[in-house]
Amino acid sequence: IARTASTRRTAAVAEDADGRRRQRVVLVAHSHVVGGIERHVVELAGGLRERGHQVMFAGPLDGWLGESMVAAGHRCLHLPMHGMYDPWSAWRLARFCASERASIVHGHAQRGARYAAWAARRAGVACVATAHSTNAGKWFDASANVIAVSAAVRASLLARGLPPAKVHVVHSGVRDLGARAPAVGRPGGAIALVMLSRLERVKGHDLALQAMREVGDRLPCRLLVFGPGDSDWARRLRELADSLGVADRVEFRGATDDPGSALALADIVLAPSRREALSLTLIEAASVQRAAIAADVGGIPEVVADGETGLLFPAGDAHALAQAILRLGGDEALRARLARAARERFEHAFTLDAMLEGTLRVYAIAACTTMSR
Repeated sequence: IARTASTRRTAAVAEDADGRRRQRVVLVAHSHVVGGIERHVVELAGGLRERGHQVMFAGPLDGWLGESMVAAGHRCLHLPMHGMYDPWSAWRLARFCASERASIVHGHAQRGARYAAWAARRAGVACVATAHSTNAGKWFDASANVIAVSAAVRASLLARGLPPAKVHVVHSGVRDLGARAPAVGRPGGAIALVMLSRLERVKGHDLALQAMREVGDRLPCRLLVFGPGDSDWARRLRELADSLGVADRVEFRGATDDPGSALALADIVLAPSRREALSLTLIEAASVQRAAIAADVGGIPEVVADGETGLLFPAGDAHALAQAILRLGGDEALRARLARAARERFEHAFTLDAMLEGTLRVYAIAACTTMSR
């Protein structure tokens, strides 16, 4: 850590001298679960490495994200980050950034962003933070360049007082899962509705179950729920399905490591979230060419254009969700048209390449800011 800032900056410039602008990036995230943030970090790390950048990871290594980064062969530091103020973790991260000759330290979500900012100042390297939620902002350093995964997230950060020039929208992107033909020959011709997410109240599974009851026998359909099923919310959902009389039309499939295959089972993908920054599931659904019904909340309208690539309904309104299911489930031609448009929108705005290009632009801005100090 004792190296001077000028020495570190010279090293970074030398690494870029071949014209390929290779970065040495330390990604920082605290997680023991699997969800959109964790999948985002894994995809970002893999994409950066494929482009010739050196990627390291700092965070707990005893959860899905840490295990995935180790398995991918990235250089990793087990960093517990106990709470929002853990000086020992902050010092170890700064030392790691210095020893790895990092050019960028990139924190994810509020805890990752906080520790990345501390380490960047101590190690004298550029700092970038990504905000993945519309209720984030309290712990983001106003001096860092912040990536907002949607315009909705950016608006929430500006409302908390972050300087507009420091907050950049870079939509999350995913690898192309490939357009897939709809499944055929379902029992009774039932429409397959798929939800793929963490099983938490914010994702609105209870609204989907209530909508299933309202749809009743007016439309033959089944709801396939993908996500870890060991939470208290998962248990309550099974109880709710029983009490609503829809348990025979709902399948809890558990977690999956193959979102493309799960989403390909769908005629319609559901995202009835109460809060959502953007939704990787909706982007992946567009990638496999599926129409979606989603809540009009947060960054979702940046992915799903109402009446063009899917249908939006007022967040929290189970009746409106049921009406949308009846409309789209009963109109095969409309589903096909919206699905094709969703795929086109994915190719235009939500690919992994688009996300990488945007992220690297912010890295360049952050590096220039650090060099000018």
